[in-house]
Amino acid sequence: MTDRPGSAWKKAAAALGVVAATLALMIATEPRLSMGWDEGYGLAREARVRLWFELIVRPLKPEQPWPPPWTRAELVEDKRPVPGRDRVETRSALLSPGAIAWFWPFAREEPHGHPPFYALVGLMGDLLAPRWADLPRARLGPMIVFSLAAGAIFAATRSRWGIWPAALATGAWALQPQLFALGHYAAYDGILTSLWVGAILVFASAVEPSGNWLSGAEPRWRWVLAFGVLCGWAADTKFTGWFLPLPFVAWALISRSRRGFWTLAVGGLIAALTLFLFNPVWWSDPVGGLILFFRSNLSRGKTIPIPVLFLGQVIYTPNQSLPWFNTLLWTAIATPVGFLLFAIVGAVRSLFRGRDTLATLTASQWAFLLLLRAMPHTPGHDGIRQFLPAFGCLAIVAGAGAALALSRWKTWGRVLVTLALCEGAVSLALIMPVPLSYFSPIVGGLPGAAKIGMEPTYFWDALTGEALERLRETTPPGRTVRFATFPTSWVHLRRTGVMEFGVYPIDPGPPAWYVVQNRPGQFGPLDRALVRRAQARHVLVEKFGVPLVWAFPYDEVSTLTGEADARRGAP
Repeated sequence: MTDRPGSAWKKAAAALGVVAATLALMIATEPRLSMGWDEGYGLAREARVRLWFELIVRPLKPEQPWPPPWTRAELVEDKRPVPGRDRVETRSALLSPGAIAWFWPFAREEPHGHPPFYALVGLMGDLLAPRWADLPRARLGPMIVFSLAAGAIFAATRSRWGIWPAALATGAWALQPQLFALGHYAAYDGILTSLWVGAILVFASAVEPSGNWLSGAEPRWRWVLAFGVLCGWAADTKFTGWFLPLPFVAWALISRSRRGFWTLAVGGLIAALTLFLFNPVWWSDPVGGLILFFRSNLSRGKTIPIPVLFLGQVIYTPNQSLPWFNTLLWTAIATPVGFLLFAIVGAVRSLFRGRDTLATLTASQWAFLLLLRAMPHTPGHDGIRQFLPAFGCLAIVAGAGAALALSRWKTWGRVLVTLALCEGAVSLALIMPVPLSYFSPIVGGLPGAAKIGMEPTYFWDALTGEALERLRETTPPGRTVRFATFPTSWVHLRRTGVMEFGVYPIDPGPPAWYVVQNRPGQFGPLDRALVRRAQARHVLVEKFGVPLVWAFPYDEVSTLTGEADARRGAP
């Protein structure tokens, strides 16, 4: 389907309207989303990169102190010492390998295995909202990228299939609760998903035999350039991004598309250049940097094994493997029913209508991502987070399904699309402020998922503002709060005054509370014993009757620990 003359401006305005509406929704809901587990690490690394840029723009003056006070107790886990003054006084010194190694803690040994592009996106907030607090400022860039992807999905699907399928596809993107949540966070997964979807859209525009979805019959080299840049950024965001080109290669081979081969060849060169330019860690030694990066990301079973509860069984990934069907089950139980049904219809449509390039490309990417995470010894923790781009693909495929439904039943098709969008909106509204705990009615929602042995929460996102206020009110002066696990987010929240109580062990004083999130895969013996004895008074946060966070008085913890020591014969 091509644009009629004179309609391009209206369609561009509509797409920009979708971007603006999505961004407004993201910004409005951002304060309700608690700080996620990975965000503390991201903010710490961004602080170093920010300092590097500041020194590049305004070199250190003789009267300025060095190092800045915050570097004496920062959040980055790094054995490298702060560079000496001689390594930061000039721009050439700042570009030296030693200085870059400290200022850019990315793409190397764990826990710094991720490349740096997500941090650069996070720094967009410094330019656009410099007066915002640290966390919302770091989230602004990811939210903008997520909103731009929503507009691109709307524009692409509307041009091909019409306004109603475009509305469905955009809704399946912006109203999928877990995808919506991860699109906010100052971390990698939402950004990677947006880049992945963008790469699919521009590749389709580059290889389709007739026009493209923005400007009719213009030459397509602009889309080849965009494809290369997006692929480079995806590879520079997370190791998973390196797999993005593979389904495109398979599609080009099967369809024998010359445009596909040209796009991959030229786009691949652009992607390699983009990856190198946006990763200063590799500037002085690209070969050694690549070797270290791959070694770090392929040995996580030794460095960061993470247990996960799946269908009632604790599995230590990636040394152990989730069942082969785990991605199919996760897709079924983490997607609103209407979006899922339209996506299934769209996937079937792509099998029998191979001429629809976008539908075929997206369905193949969706299948590839489901297979990739289902492979043995792949990271399987954190629910759908590790294969989040699959849910971006699902949104576009759902739009293709809506197009088929509308071609068969125009009026009823619109009714079904409306019902699916309403379900998504209601699901998101009801599950807030903990959208990462969303589960489909197929499994009975969050209560049903807990009953079949799935983890109700995992990201500490359920430690809401109301929960922090309760802890502040009930923690006596001179006492602290101890958490079952300790991400660096707690240090950030304590320093910024969000946690207005002492936090063990960074503050003096014995604990008054022991706080546990309902992530059974990571329970230790003490956590399991406490949860078995837990009563309603211990529940700090719950949703639909399912506890998400408990707060246990520390005298109960001490009693239980003493009983365990006595049974072991401890002196």
